[in-house]
Amino acid sequence: MSLLPDEAEEVSVRRLDFLPIALSFLRKLRVAEIIDTAVPPPKPGPQSTLAQVLGLPLPPPPPSVGTCVEAMILNVLEGRVALCQMEDWLRGLAVDSLWGAEINPEQFTDDRLASALDALFKAGTETLYTEIVTQLLRVYAVECNRLHFDTTSLMTYGAHAVPENAAGPRAVYGYSKDHRPDLLQWIFGLTVQHEGLPILSTLQDGNTADSLVQRSHLELLAARRMDPSNTTFIMDSKGCNAESLGLLRSVGFHLTTLMPQTFAQRQALIDQALQQPPETWMELARRPGETNEDPERVWRGRVLPCVMDLRWPDSDGEGTACQAQFRALVVHSSELSMAHEQAACERLDRKRQQLNRAISRLHKIEYACEADAQAAAARFIQEASVPGLQMHASVATETIAPSQPRRGRPRKDQQPPLRTVYRARLAVQDDLEAQQVESQRQGLFVLLTSRIVEDHYPASRILAEYQGQEVVEAGFRWIKSPGQVAPILLHTPARIEALGFLFTVTLLLYRLLQREIRRALSASEQTVPGPNRVPTRRPTTRSLMRLFHEVYLVRIQTDLGSRTRLVGWKPIHDQVLALLRLPPDLYRNPEKIRTPP
Repeated sequence: MSLLPDEAEEVSVRRLDFLPIALSFLRKLRVAEIIDTAVPPPKPGPQSTLAQVLGLPLPPPPPSVGTCVEAMILNVLEGRVALCQMEDWLRGLAVDSLWGAEINPEQFTDDRLASALDALFKAGTETLYTEIVTQLLRVYAVECNRLHFDTTSLMTYGAHAVPENAAGPRAVYGYSKDHRPDLLQWIFGLTVQHEGLPILSTLQDGNTADSLVQRSHLELLAARRMDPSNTTFIMDSKGCNAESLGLLRSVGFHLTTLMPQTFAQRQALIDQALQQPPETWMELARRPGETNEDPERVWRGRVLPCVMDLRWPDSDGEGTACQAQFRALVVHSSELSMAHEQAACERLDRKRQQLNRAISRLHKIEYACEADAQAAAARFIQEASVPGLQMHASVATETIAPSQPRRGRPRKDQQPPLRTVYRARLAVQDDLEAQQVESQRQGLFVLLTSRIVEDHYPASRILAEYQGQEVVEAGFRWIKSPGQVAPILLHTPARIEALGFLFTVTLLLYRLLQREIRRALSASEQTVPGPNRVPTRRPTTRSLMRLFHEVYLVRIQTDLGSRTRLVGWKPIHDQVLALLRLPPDLYRNPEKIRTPP
């Protein structure tokens, strides 16, 4: 049935989709309010001045920086378009329902949005985000006693020639985590709590060392007066150095980090732990295989004392060398052991093939005496030895006739003189004992922790906390998806940093929506359609957004007035609003969207 009655003059159809829900959460976090409090309103333009002189009605004011930020965050959440395309994107939305009748898409020009990014940078993105996180902790009771840190590189294309005195991070060539040394990059550091909610992010020059980014995060977190005695900072091997460990201990945070393979101390700890076979170590975790055919995965470990060198920070910036007692958790993973074992077998096969080719070349060399052949074989064994393979040498004697000095068949009475040559012979076989020793070292890694391992803080908890490092990596995957971070065409460092702030707030919104819907579904024992419409209690925000596709607001303008109708609404939408504790008429009453909860 048509929505257009006989007296209708105009019909407009605008998308709502998931945007009212996302905007409601942004307003619970007071994102726009925090920004507009810190950023002064824009000065009146020439049109306002001319209208005042002529006594004409003042033009509507441009959207505030907070409103521009809300629009850009919603756009990033949906997939992100360039700033110059924001007007076109907003024309398809029910903008008046989201921000009021005084706001229209034509006001979100690329100049206005770019000036909003400049204003964000000037106000201090770090300060603004700290206030947003404070609101998050207050409203949603988020725990921050376990923090995960990591860095990644954000790539860009094109020229980025900016003045030397321009403030903000610079895109330069550096070590590429995406293995693209041909592209300019920034270094993006991210600290999240155990549920993946970002607590702190920084965007820095593309050649900044990971350890420097990590130390800056520690200093910023310490300035927020978090309870250090109850906070564990978890990071990968880049944090296992004297400066970072010293800063962590001086701040008071506990830490768990992976000990790099380059540490000689790591090898000593593994040797000490292997004095007992891994089968006798304490069991830390046990999980089924990823498929029914895969074996059960088991983690076992041993806790050993460990003394680490620190560099305690002081006022002169040099630091004071000292030592401190830590605990090392040597972990054996059956899953990792199988992967290492397979890789080791493939690596040994490649070395065996290379060795056999070299031996074939050696077999062709002639020696004048047996001693020379034996010496050549000994040198070869010494220089080309491969762990896990044994080579046995012997000398073969061969009598050969020299080549004729001239053409033709020799005469019957002319017997060519014979000569004896010696060749080195090498046979390769598996060194089963060495392979067995190497096999015992497969699947091992060492975690360094400042925690005292005891009953209320067992070794299994340390392993589980480190395995939670995936939450920060998942955040990187979301930020670096093609629809989010690419393309970055803003060539002003200040705007780039402000854009990084928008990415982080959007990631916070994405993770918060996912956290709240999963908690509500678990508490109420309900389900919602997930991927492929399969019922689930752990939907992603992306799958939740798909449920609201094709929810439109249809406005019919007639001679008798204006009427609106919500199209595409289904019972599942009422269920989601109830689970997220949002007003049931959120979509039907625009005032509920625009009014802060």
